[in-house]
Amino acid sequence: MLHPALWGVVLLGTTGCVDQNLKQARKDAIAVVLGDFDDITSSLVALDIGSDPWDGFIVQATYSPEDDRLLRGDLDLQAEDLLIDQAGDLDLDNYGTVFVSSGTRGFGLTQYNDGTKTDDGMLAEADALSADTCAFASGAGLLVVTDWAYDLVEFCWPDAIDFVGDDTVVDGAQAGIANGGVLATITDEKLKEDMGDSVSVNYDYSAWAVIESVASDTEVLLSGDVSYQPSSTESATTLTNVPLLVRFATGNGQVVFSTFHLSKQNPTLQQAILLDGMDGLRRDGGGTTDSGGTSGS
Repeated sequence: MLHPALWGVVLLGTTGCVDQNLKQARKDAIAVVLGDFDDITSSLVALDIGSDPWDGFIVQATYSPEDDRLLRGDLDLQAEDLLIDQAGDLDLDNYGTVFVSSGTRGFGLTQYNDGTKTDDGMLAEADALSADTCAFASGAGLLVVTDWAYDLVEFCWPDAIDFVGDDTVVDGAQAGIANGGVLATITDEKLKEDMGDSVSVNYDYSAWAVIESVASDTEVLLSGDVSYQPSSTESATTLTNVPLLVRFATGNGQVVFSTFHLSKQNPTLQQAILLDGMDGLRRDGGGTTDSGGTSGS
């Protein structure tokens, strides 16, 4: 099943055991915020890694438009309750890893399918976003963000990655041209062991978030030559050997940002990125179920 049901974490035993189990649950449990353009759930399931799905759809999943269950608001768990703690019950404390997928609502200037509707709800809750999601990663969590959700990284850690365009403009970096993909140079040693020196990276849509450079303490895992169009009135241009997949430490935690959709890569690359590029993820992690896995079991 693509979207497994959420199982609660059951804590038994003495107080000491409860504390130990809760600590383990926080380390292993994984939340995946489902967006219109990306969803890594099936890749996690293939590795027997459990996860809990949170509804972050703007409109509906473009990768499965025939499935009415993926309409916005269908799931019990809503992205706003996780990332800005609207429910007031600290849901982020239940997780050690959070994926925020491209096409998650709340991180855009307007809805991509209707420019008359604003879509910056998460960014507008600046204090809550800082206190919850930014603090989650800095406090020892693993935060993985893809493509159009880049504004979350820009908001929390503006100096870690230099995106193209005006950093003060929401969606300003969404200028990449798909062109069928990019031949990426692999610069991370662990990834090289599995994938070799280079790999083809798929960009299934244009207007993806382009990185120009990164801070000295931000690691580049994949890099390549990319084409992008700075604005509708400017011609396309090329950037040479720029970062495509990066990670950096923040406090006791880690942030991984991908300019491409993880779900659209070949399975070998997906698995290599998940297991080699992210601290803490491992096969058989997060608990499993027969229907595809849930975290925290």
